[in-house]
Amino acid sequence: MNFVQRVQRNPFFLFGLSIILIAVAITLIWLNLSAQNEASMRQAAPPVAGSGLDAGSAVSVLVAARDISRGQALSEADLASRRMAGPAPAGSFADPVSAVGRVATSDIRASQIVLQNTLSGEPVAAGIAALVPAGQRAFALRVAEEDIAGGFLQAGDRVDVFATFPGAVYGQQAGIGPREGDRSKSALLLQDLQVLAVGAALSSKGTDVNSGARTVTVAASPDALARLALAGRLGHITLAIRNPADRDLVPAETVALEDLQPGAASLALAEPSNDGDGAASRSGGHRIIIYSGANQTTVTAPR
Repeated sequence: MNFVQRVQRNPFFLFGLSIILIAVAITLIWLNLSAQNEASMRQAAPPVAGSGLDAGSAVSVLVAARDISRGQALSEADLASRRMAGPAPAGSFADPVSAVGRVATSDIRASQIVLQNTLSGEPVAAGIAALVPAGQRAFALRVAEEDIAGGFLQAGDRVDVFATFPGAVYGQQAGIGPREGDRSKSALLLQDLQVLAVGAALSSKGTDVNSGARTVTVAASPDALARLALAGRLGHITLAIRNPADRDLVPAETVALEDLQPGAASLALAEPSNDGDGAASRSGGHRIIIYSGANQTTVTAPR
Protein backbone atom coordinates (compact mmCIF):
# COMPACT_ATOMS: atom_id res chain seq x y z
CA MET A 1 0.00 0.00 0.00
CA ASN A 2 1.53 3.31 -1.10
CA PHE A 3 1.42 6.65 0.79
CA VAL A 4 -1.53 8.05 -1.17
CA GLN A 5 -3.61 4.95 -0.53
CA ARG A 6 -2.83 5.09 3.18
CA VAL A 7 -3.96 8.74 3.32
CA GLN A 8 -7.15 7.93 1.44
CA ARG A 9 -8.00 5.04 3.74
CA ASN A 10 -6.99 6.91 6.92
CA PRO A 11 -7.64 10.73 6.76
CA PHE A 12 -6.51 11.17 10.38
CA PHE A 13 -2.98 10.29 9.31
CA LEU A 14 -2.80 13.43 7.10
CA PHE A 15 -4.29 15.56 9.89
CA GLY A 16 -1.69 14.36 12.38
CA LEU A 17 1.13 14.95 9.90
CA SER A 18 -0.08 18.53 9.35
CA ILE A 19 -0.08 19.20 13.09
CA ILE A 20 3.50 17.98 13.36
CA LEU A 21 4.71 20.16 10.47
CA ILE A 22 3.01 23.26 11.89
CA ALA A 23 4.59 22.67 15.31
CA VAL A 24 8.04 22.30 13.73
CA ALA A 25 7.58 25.54 11.76
CA ILE A 26 6.49 27.49 14.85
CA THR A 27 9.45 26.16 16.80
CA LEU A 28 11.92 27.24 14.09
CA ILE A 29 10.41 30.74 13.89
CA TRP A 30 10.55 31.17 17.66
CA LEU A 31 14.19 30.05 17.81
CA ASN A 32 15.12 32.49 15.02
CA LEU A 33 13.40 35.45 16.70
CA SER A 34 14.97 34.63 20.06
CA ALA A 35 18.42 34.54 18.52
CA GLN A 36 17.90 37.93 16.85
CA ASN A 37 16.58 39.52 20.03
CA GLU A 38 19.46 38.18 22.10
CA ALA A 39 21.99 39.54 19.59
CA SER A 40 20.31 42.96 19.64
CA MET A 41 20.35 43.10 23.43
CA ARG A 42 24.00 42.14 23.53
CA GLN A 43 24.81 44.97 21.12
CA ALA A 44 22.81 47.69 22.96
CA ALA A 45 23.62 46.72 26.53
CA PRO A 46 26.76 48.15 28.15
CA PRO A 47 29.54 45.63 28.53
CA VAL A 48 30.37 44.43 32.02
CA ALA A 49 33.72 43.46 33.35
CA GLY A 50 34.74 40.01 32.23
CA SER A 51 32.03 39.82 29.54
CA GLY A 52 34.59 38.92 26.92
CA LEU A 53 33.60 41.71 24.43
CA ASP A 54 35.94 41.51 21.47
CA ALA A 55 38.19 44.56 21.69
CA GLY A 56 38.67 44.54 17.95
CA SER A 57 34.95 44.89 17.17
CA ALA A 58 33.96 47.12 20.13
CA VAL A 59 33.37 50.85 19.59
CA SER A 60 32.81 53.83 21.93
CA VAL A 61 29.69 55.97 21.59
CA LEU A 62 28.35 58.93 23.57
CA VAL A 63 25.18 58.47 25.59
CA ALA A 64 23.26 60.86 27.81
CA ALA A 65 24.45 60.65 31.39
CA ARG A 66 21.12 62.10 32.52
CA ASP A 67 17.90 63.44 31.01
CA ILE A 68 18.57 66.36 28.64
CA SER A 69 15.78 68.83 27.84
CA ARG A 70 15.17 70.45 24.49
CA GLY A 71 17.05 73.74 24.24
CA GLN A 72 19.69 72.72 26.79
CA ALA A 73 23.32 73.30 25.87
CA LEU A 74 25.32 70.14 26.51
CA SER A 75 28.22 70.04 28.95
CA GLU A 76 30.66 67.24 29.67
CA ALA A 77 28.63 66.31 32.76
CA ASP A 78 25.64 65.55 30.49
CA LEU A 79 27.57 62.94 28.49
CA ALA A 80 29.10 59.53 29.14
CA SER A 81 31.08 57.15 26.95
CA ARG A 82 29.87 53.59 26.45
CA ARG A 83 31.52 50.60 24.76
CA MET A 84 29.33 48.48 22.52
CA ALA A 85 29.69 45.95 19.77
CA GLY A 86 30.36 47.61 16.43
CA PRO A 87 29.61 49.07 14.07
CA ALA A 88 28.66 52.39 15.71
CA PRO A 89 25.16 53.71 14.90
CA ALA A 90 25.06 56.24 12.08
CA GLY A 91 25.31 59.83 13.34
CA SER A 92 26.68 58.92 16.78
CA PHE A 93 29.61 60.64 18.50
CA ALA A 94 32.82 58.89 19.51
CA ASP A 95 34.05 61.62 21.89
CA PRO A 96 32.45 64.55 23.72
CA VAL A 97 34.57 67.27 22.08
CA SER A 98 32.30 67.64 19.06
CA ALA A 99 29.09 67.45 21.11
CA VAL A 100 29.81 69.76 24.07
CA GLY A 101 28.27 73.20 23.59
CA ARG A 102 25.64 72.10 21.11
CA VAL A 103 21.95 72.54 21.88
CA ALA A 104 19.51 69.66 22.11
CA THR A 105 16.74 70.06 19.52
CA SER A 106 14.62 67.41 21.24
CA ASP A 107 14.45 65.72 24.64
CA ILE A 108 17.14 63.05 25.16
CA ARG A 109 16.60 60.34 27.77
CA ALA A 110 19.30 59.14 30.13
CA SER A 111 21.40 56.32 28.60
CA GLN A 112 20.07 57.17 25.12
CA ILE A 113 22.70 57.35 22.36
CA VAL A 114 23.35 60.99 21.41
CA LEU A 115 22.95 61.45 17.66
CA GLN A 116 23.89 64.37 15.43
CA ASN A 117 20.32 64.94 14.27
CA THR A 118 19.26 65.63 17.89
CA LEU A 119 21.80 68.46 18.35
CA SER A 120 22.49 71.79 16.71
CA GLY A 121 25.12 74.47 16.98
CA GLU A 122 22.41 77.16 16.69
CA PRO A 123 20.10 77.69 19.68
CA VAL A 124 17.32 78.85 17.34
CA ALA A 125 17.08 75.31 15.98
CA ALA A 126 15.51 74.28 19.29
CA GLY A 127 12.75 76.89 19.02
CA ILE A 128 12.09 80.13 20.86
CA ALA A 129 11.93 78.44 24.28
CA ALA A 130 15.65 77.78 24.09
CA LEU A 131 16.31 81.51 23.66
CA VAL A 132 14.45 82.66 26.78
CA PRO A 133 16.91 83.60 29.57
CA ALA A 134 16.49 81.77 32.84
CA GLY A 135 13.89 83.41 35.07
CA GLN A 136 12.21 85.30 32.22
CA ARG A 137 9.29 84.67 29.86
CA ALA A 138 8.66 85.19 26.16
CA PHE A 139 5.90 87.72 25.44
CA ALA A 140 4.57 88.76 22.02
CA LEU A 141 3.63 92.40 21.31
CA ARG A 142 1.43 93.42 18.40
CA VAL A 143 3.19 96.18 16.44
CA ALA A 144 3.19 98.00 13.11
CA GLU A 145 6.23 98.87 10.99
CA GLU A 146 6.49 102.39 12.42
CA ASP A 147 6.51 100.93 15.94
CA ILE A 148 9.72 98.93 15.36
CA ALA A 149 12.01 101.71 14.13
CA GLY A 150 10.75 101.55 10.57
CA GLY A 151 11.22 97.78 10.37
CA PHE A 152 14.93 97.79 11.20
CA LEU A 153 14.42 95.93 14.47
CA GLN A 154 16.13 92.51 14.44
CA ALA A 155 16.08 89.45 16.69
CA GLY A 156 18.82 89.86 19.28
CA ASP A 157 18.41 93.65 19.60
CA ARG A 158 17.60 95.28 22.92
CA VAL A 159 14.76 97.78 23.21
CA ASP A 160 12.91 100.20 25.45
CA VAL A 161 9.12 99.97 25.52
CA PHE A 162 7.03 103.15 25.34
CA ALA A 163 3.25 103.09 25.89
CA THR A 164 0.86 105.87 24.85
CA PHE A 165 -2.63 105.93 26.37
CA PRO A 166 -5.54 107.98 25.01
CA GLY A 167 -7.33 110.44 27.26
CA ALA A 168 -10.39 108.21 27.36
CA VAL A 169 -8.43 105.74 29.49
CA TYR A 170 -8.23 108.29 32.32
CA GLY A 171 -11.90 109.30 32.15
CA GLN A 172 -13.28 112.69 33.10
CA GLN A 173 -11.47 114.76 35.65
CA ALA A 174 -12.91 114.13 39.13
CA GLY A 175 -15.50 111.91 37.44
CA ILE A 176 -17.90 114.79 36.62
CA GLY A 177 -18.14 117.73 34.27
CA PRO A 178 -16.62 118.20 30.82
CA ARG A 179 -13.09 117.11 30.03
CA GLU A 180 -10.46 119.79 30.11
CA GLY A 181 -8.65 119.04 26.84
CA ASP A 182 -6.91 115.90 25.67
CA ARG A 183 -5.55 113.96 28.64
CA SER A 184 -3.45 111.49 26.61
CA LYS A 185 -0.17 110.41 28.21
CA SER A 186 2.94 108.56 27.11
CA ALA A 187 5.29 106.70 29.42
CA LEU A 188 8.58 104.84 29.34
CA LEU A 189 7.17 101.51 30.45
CA LEU A 190 10.12 99.08 30.43
CA GLN A 191 13.80 99.28 29.52
CA ASP A 192 16.52 97.06 28.09
CA LEU A 193 14.39 94.10 26.98
CA GLN A 194 15.88 91.42 24.75
CA VAL A 195 14.15 90.84 21.41
CA LEU A 196 13.70 87.10 20.83
CA ALA A 197 11.89 87.23 17.50
CA VAL A 198 10.57 89.71 14.96
CA GLY A 199 7.55 88.14 13.33
CA ALA A 200 8.54 84.52 12.74
CA ALA A 201 12.28 85.30 12.48
CA LEU A 202 14.25 83.92 15.42
CA SER A 203 17.60 85.13 14.09
CA SER A 204 18.98 88.35 12.67
CA LYS A 205 18.75 88.99 8.93
CA GLY A 206 21.50 91.59 8.85
CA THR A 207 20.37 94.76 7.08
CA ASP A 208 17.06 93.35 5.84
CA VAL A 209 13.95 95.32 6.80
CA ASN A 210 11.22 93.41 8.63
CA SER A 211 8.46 95.35 6.93
CA GLY A 212 5.98 92.48 7.15
CA ALA A 213 6.36 91.80 10.85
CA ARG A 214 3.20 92.25 12.90
CA THR A 215 4.46 90.91 16.23
CA VAL A 216 7.66 91.26 18.24
CA THR A 217 8.49 88.72 20.94
CA VAL A 218 10.54 90.00 23.87
CA ALA A 219 11.95 88.40 27.02
CA ALA A 220 10.62 89.97 30.21
CA SER A 221 10.53 89.16 33.90
CA PRO A 222 7.25 87.66 35.18
CA ASP A 223 6.38 90.81 37.13
CA ALA A 224 6.55 92.88 33.92
CA LEU A 225 4.15 90.71 31.92
CA ALA A 226 1.00 92.21 33.45
CA ARG A 227 2.19 95.72 32.58
CA LEU A 228 2.89 94.69 28.99
CA ALA A 229 -0.48 92.98 28.67
CA LEU A 230 -2.41 95.99 30.00
CA ALA A 231 -0.44 98.47 27.90
CA GLY A 232 -1.09 96.43 24.77
CA ARG A 233 -4.79 96.21 25.59
CA LEU A 234 -5.48 99.87 26.39
CA GLY A 235 -2.69 101.79 24.72
CA HIS A 236 -0.28 101.93 21.82
CA ILE A 237 3.17 100.36 22.18
CA THR A 238 6.30 101.65 20.46
CA LEU A 239 9.78 100.12 20.66
CA ALA A 240 13.03 102.09 20.64
CA ILE A 241 16.26 100.25 19.71
CA ARG A 242 19.16 100.57 22.15
CA ASN A 243 22.87 100.55 21.40
CA PRO A 244 24.11 97.03 22.28
CA ALA A 245 26.74 98.52 24.60
CA ASP A 246 24.24 100.79 26.38
CA ARG A 247 22.74 98.87 29.29
CA ASP A 248 22.13 101.83 31.61
CA LEU A 249 18.61 102.51 32.87
CA VAL A 250 17.22 106.05 33.03
CA PRO A 251 14.48 107.39 35.34
CA ALA A 252 11.06 106.54 33.97
CA GLU A 253 9.03 109.57 32.84
CA THR A 254 5.40 110.15 31.95
CA VAL A 255 4.62 112.92 29.46
CA ALA A 256 1.21 114.62 29.11
CA LEU A 257 0.00 116.89 26.36
CA GLU A 258 0.65 120.06 28.35
CA ASP A 259 4.31 119.08 28.61
CA LEU A 260 4.61 119.60 24.85
CA GLN A 261 3.41 123.22 24.88
CA PRO A 262 6.03 125.92 24.16
CA GLY A 263 7.76 127.04 27.32
CA ALA A 264 6.19 124.29 29.42
CA ALA A 265 9.56 123.34 30.82
CA SER A 266 10.43 126.84 31.99
CA LEU A 267 7.10 128.47 32.80
CA ALA A 268 5.22 127.57 35.96
CA LEU A 269 1.54 126.72 35.52
CA ALA A 270 -0.85 128.72 37.64
CA GLU A 271 -4.55 128.40 38.34
CA PRO A 272 -6.73 131.47 37.59
CA SER A 273 -7.35 133.58 40.69
CA ASN A 274 -10.60 135.17 41.71
CA ASP A 275 -9.10 138.63 42.10
CA GLY A 276 -8.12 139.12 38.47
CA ASP A 277 -4.55 140.18 38.01
CA GLY A 278 -3.95 140.76 41.70
CA ALA A 279 -2.34 137.35 42.28
CA ALA A 280 -0.07 137.83 39.27
CA SER A 281 0.91 141.26 40.49
CA ARG A 282 1.66 140.01 43.98
CA SER A 283 3.77 137.14 42.59
CA GLY A 284 5.89 139.62 40.70
CA GLY A 285 5.08 138.22 37.23
CA HIS A 286 2.90 138.67 34.19
CA ARG A 287 -0.20 136.53 33.82
CA ILE A 288 -0.37 134.97 30.30
CA ILE A 289 -3.29 132.99 28.90
CA ILE A 290 -2.48 130.44 26.20
CA TYR A 291 -5.38 129.38 23.96
CA SER A 292 -5.39 126.00 22.22
CA GLY A 293 -8.69 125.52 20.40
CA ALA A 294 -11.41 125.63 23.01
CA ASN A 295 -8.91 125.12 25.84
CA GLN A 296 -6.94 127.76 27.72
CA THR A 297 -3.97 127.57 30.04
CA THR A 298 -2.80 130.32 32.37
CA VAL A 299 0.90 130.72 33.13
CA THR A 300 2.87 133.28 35.09
CA ALA A 301 6.03 134.61 33.50
CA PRO A 302 8.71 136.62 35.33
CA ARG A 303 8.70 140.40 34.85
